[in-house]
Amino acid sequence: MPQIYNILTAVLAFTGCASLIMSGEINPLMSITGIGLFPGYYRFLKGYPHAPGWTIGGFSVLTLLVFLVDSLIVSKDFFLSVAHLTITFQTIKSFDLKEPWDHLQVYFMSLLQLVIASELTHSLVFGAIFVLFLVTLVTSIVLAHFKKESATLKVDAGKPVKYITLLTLLITAIFFVSIPRVSGGLWAKGHLKRIRSVGFSERVDLGSFGEFKLDPTVIMRIELDPMISGPYYWRGMTLDYYDGKSWNSTIIRTRRSVKRIENEFVVQPSLAGTITQKVMLEPIDSDVIFGLDHVVSVKGDFYRLERDPATSLFVRGKGSRRIQYVVVSNDTETIQSESTVSRHGERYLDVPDSVRGKLKVFTETVLKSAEIRRLSDLRKAEIIEKYLKKNYRYSLNTRPPDDNSDPLLYFLFTSKTGFCEHYATAMAMMLRTSGIPARIVTGFQGGELNEYGNYIIVRQSNAHSWVEAYVDGRWMRFDPTPSVTVGRPTAVALLIDMLRMKWDRYVVAFSFSDQKEIVRAFSVLLRLPEIPGYSLQGFHRIIYFLITLSGVILFIFLLKRLQFKKYGFVTGRYIRLKNIIRNKGADITSSSTAAEVRREAVRFGMDGSVEKFVELYEEYRFGGRKMAGEERDRYQKLFADISRSSR
Repeated sequence: MPQIYNILTAVLAFTGCASLIMSGEINPLMSITGIGLFPGYYRFLKGYPHAPGWTIGGFSVLTLLVFLVDSLIVSKDFFLSVAHLTITFQTIKSFDLKEPWDHLQVYFMSLLQLVIASELTHSLVFGAIFVLFLVTLVTSIVLAHFKKESATLKVDAGKPVKYITLLTLLITAIFFVSIPRVSGGLWAKGHLKRIRSVGFSERVDLGSFGEFKLDPTVIMRIELDPMISGPYYWRGMTLDYYDGKSWNSTIIRTRRSVKRIENEFVVQPSLAGTITQKVMLEPIDSDVIFGLDHVVSVKGDFYRLERDPATSLFVRGKGSRRIQYVVVSNDTETIQSESTVSRHGERYLDVPDSVRGKLKVFTETVLKSAEIRRLSDLRKAEIIEKYLKKNYRYSLNTRPPDDNSDPLLYFLFTSKTGFCEHYATAMAMMLRTSGIPARIVTGFQGGELNEYGNYIIVRQSNAHSWVEAYVDGRWMRFDPTPSVTVGRPTAVALLIDMLRMKWDRYVVAFSFSDQKEIVRAFSVLLRLPEIPGYSLQGFHRIIYFLITLSGVILFIFLLKRLQFKKYGFVTGRYIRLKNIIRNKGADITSSSTAAEVRREAVRFGMDGSVEKFVELYEEYRFGGRKMAGEERDRYQKLFADISRSSR
């Protein structure tokens, strides 16, 4: 049994270090000392003597010096430097495990490593490591207690370990549900890496989408209600000014706060039919958020929502954190007044002088100039869109022109090969030369439907840009980019992604709104009435408190029960007897002998039942016999008589 206790200590040390390493944020050079865990615990489990004190002390001082260099020069991040320090500490401690206190230091350091890892990753694997850590820690603590009481050879520890582990998981779940939700990281600075994205800043260079179209990184997961068929266009940024090499947003500087009514940001009036989108957005290096066109409202656990005149939406300061929000969109196009365009009309019609002449001639050729006057703006846009789709080839393997010529003209007249940016830019400029206001929109197009969770997976490779043209008094979407067939993930990959999504949704992104939903469910189930004079939030807190208090009381009660059950029937009743006599003021400790217990009972005037009870205890406790039948009933009756007489 002691060897099992030592093995569990090693498992805890490796679990803590593994939680940091699997986050992917640890500097390999500064954490290379973790390799020493293997020889350290090998020596420990084999019973080799621990390292000399001067060696441990010397390495400890050196570790502190390395920590200073790491935090000031190498990592330049105190948080990550502490993570590296804990790995080195675990290695040093593996060579210096002598006293029980040393094991407790390993426990504490492993717990600290898991806390740090929770700031560095939200991976589903971390959840599995946490459960393993919790079970191992509880088992180690129970065995440590048995070891202290010298009971490890007499007691089956399986039941106490099982019950206490289940209770610990239950209490952990209760506290997880009931504790207040706080925004931001533990150290007020997020350490999750933000996904580097493209197209969602004020400036986007022509041709910058190429490398991202090959990246399968998941950007967001979306549940639709109702589940409509595609194509899906997840709208992000609107770009209105093209200088010949890049697109810029000038209207973003005029963005303003969206009005908030209770917990909902209202963007525009709702029409007859709407589509609800529950979005879980990964950390990206932009404060833009996404949704289908014609957004009506947004709900989310953020304080402020902003929009620009083109209804692009932004959550300021969301930083490196995953956010969850709900978007409601109209399922029909929203009519915008002519004045909306007139305020920015020059930008929506502006064409760089370097390409204006050639583009105008080319556009007239495409539209067949003899018929231009009879064509409506809508018809012109449709002809240009169709022409680009039919006469140009989609490819991500494009290179900029070698002679430093204009990239747009190079695409239209030379290479005739490009990806979405080239197509969208070409169409927007051709529309503008025809007098039709146009702009481009960057976002994501499409996604994979995961049947296991009935949600849509949107990846970096779904990054896309398209055109919005102002025709017939409204902004209409046009997509001149040819459709591209993409491969579908395997069933196993989709199943794993579903599990990851559930973990992110119900554990990582568990919010105050989720807490309120749980309380509402309890209120309905228990038929709890509203309390006059209390706000709904105050009522929730009362229920949280009652649920948590009930769980703690249950935990303490069962622990008390287990405290006696772990010794078996005979010893358990004897320990209760000692407590009864001690409560009368007797001088009894955990090391008091049976004779001392008997003597103290007589001193306090307790009847002869105590002496008979102690005699039976000694006979069966040290005689190697098992108490059963009449003797067991007699033993129990004596204990009951003593309990009644002592009240």
